[in-house]
Amino acid sequence: MVYGFLKTLFVESCPGCGGSSVSGFCRVCAAELARVAKPCSRCGLAEPVMRCPRRRERWHVDAVHAPFEYAPPLDHYLHAFKYRGARALGRAFAGLIAPGLEKPSADIDAFVAVPLHRERLRERGYNQALEIARGLARELELPVLERGITRSAATARQTGRGARERLAGMQQAFRVGHALGGLRVAIVDDVVTTGATVNALAATLRAAGVRSCIAFAVARTPERRAEPQERNV
Repeated sequence: MVYGFLKTLFVESCPGCGGSSVSGFCRVCAAELARVAKPCSRCGLAEPVMRCPRRRERWHVDAVHAPFEYAPPLDHYLHAFKYRGARALGRAFAGLIAPGLEKPSADIDAFVAVPLHRERLRERGYNQALEIARGLARELELPVLERGITRSAATARQTGRGARERLAGMQQAFRVGHALGGLRVAIVDDVVTTGATVNALAATLRAAGVRSCIAFAVARTPERRAEPQERNV
């Protein structure tokens, strides 16, 4: 509550237009971001879902909440956040999605940001998922679990890789160094594409004793629709 009160005392700049904003994106710029239409509560894809990831593999995530499509202009902001050092966008993204996560957050005890391998963290200087998680923690007044949750392998960049490659690349990618008996957690990432990353981390967390696991992200990559076959004329 203190954090919410303090936000009203300070005016900052919107990342989109540069105009004044109480927290992150102003209403006009936020309205320009495409939302996922009729998202599936389990996988986060727009319904009807053609190729649900829950049917391709064992699915360890109870729900995916990623309100925006990974599409222009949001993809520009996320790329800058992840690869061009725009670290402050983490707080703006948290402020953007937090209002829609208040109801699902009532059923969690803590956040877990998708960890970066130490080599990737050294390159980037910060973990973009953790920046969002810390912002959500302030907004929703819940803790972030960091100690002992690590990425044990420096996996190849997932951008441009297909679902099968992502699944194979995430095998045994994470480690949890202590028991998390009975906790209900929300995994936080910037974008959910195939779901391979959050699903692999959820499997590791459940093995450490987590009772339930949902995923929060800023954006969901739209499902690739099959191209209609050409008709013989």
